[in-house]
Amino acid sequence: MKAELQQLVALQNLDTSIRKLQLELEAIPTRRAEIEAEFDRRAFEIRALETARDDARHSRSQLEIEVSEQKTRAERAERNLMSSKKQDEYTAAIREADAARKQISTLETQILEKMEALEKAEASLTERADEVASLNSDREARLKSFDDETREQATRLAASRAERERLINALPKAMGADYNRISKRIRDGIAVAEARNGACMACFMALRPQAMAQVRRGDEVITCENCNRILYYAPAESASTNPAPAQPKVAHT
Repeated sequence: MKAELQQLVALQNLDTSIRKLQLELEAIPTRRAEIEAEFDRRAFEIRALETARDDARHSRSQLEIEVSEQKTRAERAERNLMSSKKQDEYTAAIREADAARKQISTLETQILEKMEALEKAEASLTERADEVASLNSDREARLKSFDDETREQATRLAASRAERERLINALPKAMGADYNRISKRIRDGIAVAEARNGACMACFMALRPQAMAQVRRGDEVITCENCNRILYYAPAESASTNPAPAQPKVAHT
């Protein structure tokens, strides 16, 4: 019976590993989407910097053209001022020259702002130059690594399922059926629990001294009276490496 209990413990450990692998494989679409979203975000930030740089450069060029046009306007107004012979012509030329100079001042301020924006965008792109150069290759490498890991997990899952089948078949049919029944009924799938310090380590309920003694002997299958899990006893030297359990709760009748 002790050997069969050991097989049940091994089966339980294997089922725990299988459930973990299943959850990891079920999360693949979400995990892959997170990787892609991370790279999309970085690519978006870089494209935004490139757009800001290009917009600032284009706007500065347009403003410089407008400055040139306003300078031509101011020069024309100055010539009209020099050649004017009537008061209204003189006044109009002065107004035209002043308006052109004010417009030039406004445009030059805007040019400075665009130059600052251009320098800021170029500086950010320079800082991220290595990232820009390797973004696509980094994405492909990260996704390839993820896909390789996924295939490895799928291979381990298939091997674990095959080993589970072998362990189940090696058990007496009644014992294997009991294990499967308990495992399916309990939410966490833990059908086998350690009995330690007079309590079930799954539900932490105290065991009757007689039941604890029977579990220690390992001559028969004993289940927890509270959670109905199959109990096993681990020697003190192996149990000592586990964390100290919580204080057992006493079941009330």
